Amino acid sequence: MLKNTVAVYGVIAKFFHWFMAALIIGMFMLAYTMINIPASHFSDRLYSLHKATGLFLFGLVILRLLWRFINIEPKLPRSVPLWQRQLAKLNIIALYLLMLAMPLTGFLMSTFGNHIISFYGIFTVSPLADNPLVSNFFAKAHQILSYLLIAAFTLHVIGAFYHPVLQRMWVFPKKRVMENNK
Repeated sequence: MLKNTVAVYGVIAKFFHWFMAALIIGMFMLAYTMINIPASHFSDRLYSLHKATGLFLFGLVILRLLWRFINIEPKLPRSVPLWQRQLAKLNIIALYLLMLAMPLTGFLMSTFGNHIISFYGIFTVSPLADNPLVSNFFAKAHQILSYLLIAAFTLHVIGAFYHPVLQRMWVFPKKRVMENNK
């Protein structure tokens, strides 16, 4: 099924979730590599790939949010304590805000740093201005937001595995039938 139901995420939501998770993990690996190797033509290519993929992720987040707003959102079962359901909801909000803010701060850091951004060679985005002070501000914001995104991502993964692994309580949608039959 393409669309969500009250109990299950649809194929499109699952695709957005896993595809973006893989891209974001890849972006962190790419960022770690590009900042830890000597400046070279290769490192320039990594930066270019990182920037293009950041723009791509920004577009995906917008599409994902649009899809989320026109669909039903599956709810966690009542067997999950209220504080955990609220924490999960707050963490999802934080993840979405961070997934929007990360590419935005990266874009502003680059364009105020007088860098052209190439979108995989398809088109380029010209710099907004040459303002090192503003560029440095957004560079610091980008760095801080990356740590916050790692924290929110880690909390999301812990939450996803806490109930089925430690509590033997299936909250993943396709497993809820098992929980309801006990």
